[in-house]
Amino acid sequence: MNKFGADPLFILKSLVLCTIFVLVLQTFDIQVLNRNVYQMKTRSMVTHTKNLHAERGSIMDRNGVVFAESMRDTNAFLGYSRLFLQGSLASQIVGKVDHSGSGNLGMEKIYNDSLRGDEGIRLSIQKENKSEVYSRSKNVVEARSGLNLVLTIDRDMQEIVEKALKDGVAEFAAKSASAVVVDPYTGEILAMASYPTFDPNSKNQGIDRAAKNEIISMSYEPGSTFKVITAAAALENNVVSPQKVFANEGRCWQWNPRSEKICDTHVYGDMDMSEAMVQSSNIVFAKIASEVGAVRMHKMARAFGIGEKAFDNYVGEENGRLLKPTELTRDDRTLKTMGFGHAVSTTPIQMVMAYAAIANGGKLMRPQIVKEWRNSNNEVIRKVEPEELRRVVSEKTAATIRKMLYRVVNSGTAKRVASQKLTDVLFGGKTGTAEKYNHLTRSYDRNSQVASFIGLAPAEETRYVCLVLVDDPQGKHVGGLTAGPIFRRIMEGIYYHPSLSPIAHNLKQVKLGSACDKDFAGMPVSAAKDYARKHQCVVRFEGKGLRVISERVDAGLVNGKVLMLGDAVASRMPNLQGLSLRDALEVMGNIRMNVEYTGKGRVVAQEPKAEETLQKGMICKLTLKEKS
Repeated sequence: MNKFGADPLFILKSLVLCTIFVLVLQTFDIQVLNRNVYQMKTRSMVTHTKNLHAERGSIMDRNGVVFAESMRDTNAFLGYSRLFLQGSLASQIVGKVDHSGSGNLGMEKIYNDSLRGDEGIRLSIQKENKSEVYSRSKNVVEARSGLNLVLTIDRDMQEIVEKALKDGVAEFAAKSASAVVVDPYTGEILAMASYPTFDPNSKNQGIDRAAKNEIISMSYEPGSTFKVITAAAALENNVVSPQKVFANEGRCWQWNPRSEKICDTHVYGDMDMSEAMVQSSNIVFAKIASEVGAVRMHKMARAFGIGEKAFDNYVGEENGRLLKPTELTRDDRTLKTMGFGHAVSTTPIQMVMAYAAIANGGKLMRPQIVKEWRNSNNEVIRKVEPEELRRVVSEKTAATIRKMLYRVVNSGTAKRVASQKLTDVLFGGKTGTAEKYNHLTRSYDRNSQVASFIGLAPAEETRYVCLVLVDDPQGKHVGGLTAGPIFRRIMEGIYYHPSLSPIAHNLKQVKLGSACDKDFAGMPVSAAKDYARKHQCVVRFEGKGLRVISERVDAGLVNGKVLMLGDAVASRMPNLQGLSLRDALEVMGNIRMNVEYTGKGRVVAQEPKAEETLQKGMICKLTLKEKS
């Protein structure tokens, strides 16, 4: 006992007894006096386990422009909605989701697992009125948001491509049109589309052909665009020299009395490989394929990726079909027709990557559609690096073929592709027109065709390789008059776009709608003078001849043009001193002489010399130099 008269042990015992007494009273109240009341309260509280929503990752272009994202719907019943902010733009690439929010087309389907994230789990205590008792509820497993997908696509370039395709389908009354633009050095796909297309925001669209990305899902005979692969097989294996001249067979070639003829559109005379590429001669390339042989043709086509899927995971991608050497030699015709793009089935993505290998010096790259992945904080967690699959041809072979492709655009079947608005950008490329195979009649249908053009912009130090394919164009069937102009419009759109133009491009060209907005190339001098005088267009003539063979914009002529004169047929070497490479090629295109060149800029030296008498088999060699 202390001085205050209280025993501490007694006080402690008293507190314990009081506590026990209170607990006994509370238990008696719950279990006896108010048993029914507490049973009602307990029954009114229910434990639920519910999933926590994981926000689906966004899909965006290479610059962060959002194509698709998820947002909470104001209607609580719907929860979250997937919004496609660019509408139909790039919809065949991006894809769409189904009613449950899972991807069922395009990137949404291919990368569904990465985009959707992981749902969490919440242990929810709810009252009878379904309201949650927050103090007693808790998240057992937190939700993890999906990753954000960054594509290699450029939104602005995609828009340019889709508009050009839409206009092309209308102009040529075609069933559809498709295009793809790639960076040849990385394999990155910068734009890819087919028209007609669809709007992924619509609940009813995306189930027919408009939802298909025909760049990867369409299998077709490439026609004359395949001649590049035939040329590569001949050059790389040293089977056919570029200088070898093939004898004139007339318009059609029949190698034995019982064989079915192989024909050209015109009689071209004797030709070497380069001239045959320029004129797109089926006869010459049939002969080249025969000399190369089935084994080497098959090996080269396979090396370029023909007959194999280009991607490793793209849903809906076709393989195409490449015949085995034994199948190519089952008769004396199949191998020959493969030389000009028959008896082989490819996809557009296979062909554009093959041309990209020619553009970059001989390396086949894997096409790349994903640039990187980012987390919910927009931090890059994984970058996709360019993948070189293999070297297909040597740099020498690739360079030789690029020079052929220069000539195709500047003096061959693709003259309509050359742009009067981009006088300093020299395109190269190849046209193709293939009749569709009718499986019912087991024959090729001359009234059903696929027209194509694959171009390099520019042909040397290429920035873009672009394939355009037009399905069943009406009226004009050939690739040079259908797919080629669409390619040109795409490139003009890219080079004139302020954020896309790959060079410090001179935009001071002749204004559209002005007096000089006229293509003078091919006009007689008298007609060009009459037009210029009548429309008050300032022109200056350079060179000698009876016809305008090229034109250019000159800073000294405000909204005017300089017109180069020449003759369609020449017996003497023209003076090319001071001309740009493009103008020189156009002049030489009229003479049908192979051109080799070194350097960049304007012509400072030439062989043969100006006014020298021309002889069959001569090669024009140019030395170019930029102004200091």
